[in-house]
Amino acid sequence: MNCRNIFYMCGMFILVPVWIGFLWTAFLRIEGRMNRVLHAWVFGFATMLAVAQLLLVPLVALQQKLSTAIILWKMVMQILSVVSFLVLLKRQSAGELFAPEENTRLARSAKAEVEKRDGQCKDGLKSRWTIIFGILAAALILLQAYIPARYEHSDDDDARFIAEEVSAVEHDTMYQDSPIHADYLYWDEGEVRKDLTSPWAMFVAMNAKLGGMAPAEISHAYLPFFLILICYVLYLLIGKEMFHGDWEKAFLFLIVLSVIHLAGYTSTHTLASMLLLRIWQGKAVCASFSLPLLFYLFYRIMHKEYDRRWVPLLYVVSTGACLLSGIGIVTTPIVLCIYGFLDFCYYRKWRKTFAVWMAALPCAIFLGYYLI
Repeated sequence: MNCRNIFYMCGMFILVPVWIGFLWTAFLRIEGRMNRVLHAWVFGFATMLAVAQLLLVPLVALQQKLSTAIILWKMVMQILSVVSFLVLLKRQSAGELFAPEENTRLARSAKAEVEKRDGQCKDGLKSRWTIIFGILAAALILLQAYIPARYEHSDDDDARFIAEEVSAVEHDTMYQDSPIHADYLYWDEGEVRKDLTSPWAMFVAMNAKLGGMAPAEISHAYLPFFLILICYVLYLLIGKEMFHGDWEKAFLFLIVLSVIHLAGYTSTHTLASMLLLRIWQGKAVCASFSLPLLFYLFYRIMHKEYDRRWVPLLYVVSTGACLLSGIGIVTTPIVLCIYGFLDFCYYRKWRKTFAVWMAALPCAIFLGYYLI
């Protein structure tokens, strides 16, 4: 590892998604400073996956160069960053940027006063345990992110994925050379056909080219560290939602989940294996990030009087899941249809169910294109 590569990865997988994600936090009016940053990171990365899918599939189908995809990718990222800056500037000038935080702080102060008056205030002890659990959770997560980034790990799919990425970077092409015998690639040729609608390897190749890194280096040394962090940020949001905003219980949830992952390598197909050993592969990102994010969104809208502003994120996540793997194209609509059916049985709101089911439309389009 060197500093230049680390700076690039921090910029592309932390700063850029967080900055773009502020568009969503402003749209959703998420309260709390730290809460906004965490949501922005997760939603911004999901948006980046969706944008890459919408850009790469037409370019791969038209047999365009990787450099063309990189130019368009940078243009879209710059546009989204400028829009996000303008939105934040407008909110700041209107005095709305930190207003939710102030309201939250006032609400907490009022609650603390009530607890103190009733003799039930235990904020000092609770704060101490929150800090302890937060430090333990951070240590476990950083350990899990560091080990696959620092030490060697391999998988049988390495050869094909890395070959596709190396070919794209070296020849400035996208899926035009067979990873098996290096001849011209026909679209009906074996397993690689699914890459036409799930070009995750080209997303990795774009970042390798932009960062000046070898594809094997970014895949095995850098992506695992940052992707594991993003996944655990999502799990923290899930825990915080499950325990109604209690940070102490959310950090304890992360600790338990980390221990389960560390002890969960019983086969190559467990979630622990996908998260800790194969996270740089598209199907692993789908299993560890996209599907859990869908369930988090389901939980946010699983109310009779739900906030409709959360529904568009279902479309973003389903589109981004298509980039990762054929598993994402098939599994995502199944999960959406099951949730939509259960939600309708409970709340009897056909418009909400229809909106949820329509989120599977991007998957249906890419699946139909793959079959045709």
